[in-house]
Amino acid sequence: MQLLPPLPAWNSLHPLIVHFPIALLLVAPLLVAVALVWKSVSRGLLVGAFALMLVGTIATWVAVKTGEAVAEDAEKGGAQVEAVVEQHEELAETTRTVFTLLTLVFGALTFAPLLLRRNLDRMPMTVAHAAFLVLYAGGAVFLVNTAHQGGRIVHEFGVRAEMSQAQSTGGMTIPAALEAREQSEESEEGKDVTRGAEAVPVGEAASPAGSPAVPAARPKSPAGGESAERGSHATVRTNPA
Repeated sequence: MQLLPPLPAWNSLHPLIVHFPIALLLVAPLLVAVALVWKSVSRGLLVGAFALMLVGTIATWVAVKTGEAVAEDAEKGGAQVEAVVEQHEELAETTRTVFTLLTLVFGALTFAPLLLRRNLDRMPMTVAHAAFLVLYAGGAVFLVNTAHQGGRIVHEFGVRAEMSQAQSTGGMTIPAALEAREQSEESEEGKDVTRGAEAVPVGEAASPAGSPAVPAARPKSPAGGESAERGSHATVRTNPA
């Protein structure tokens, strides 16, 4: 008895993983903004924001790795799909690097007072966090563009990763539109071959050039017809040349 559903293969995890960095990394700055206004609970909100950034950044690394596992199959969809996939990959790698740096900077801002064992002045810390949010907005632009390109691959071109563990090869499905086009081309080729090998009517084929065509066999005459034919042959033999 199977208690748990089978886990998807590594090259099929990409559609599941990509939602984590999008959600976590876009919620984290909201907590920072609230912490700048709600001073009494700012410490807890900042720590919570750092936790979201950390998990979201780790998810970007996993998302890039799982995306690389299926990118080769996705690029088989044609030149246009390949161009979008390459752009998606470049944006994803840039987003991963940007949020790795942002998370490190925010970790330093959050835990520096604890490491120094002193409370820093509120105004400089507020300005530092506000400046950080401005930088973070730039990283969010990369994140949104990366998600947009990934959405184009799925919804515009119909390329998607299979979540079934049974699909051990590839992990991506060919777009239905491309399959229909390939089937149409194969069908047209089949029709051309059929036209070229069309059968010639009986009695007109296999005759060398210049030779008379062999007449088709006469059907058997009804009773009495054979005797009339023999009589005509006999008449031909008795006539002089």
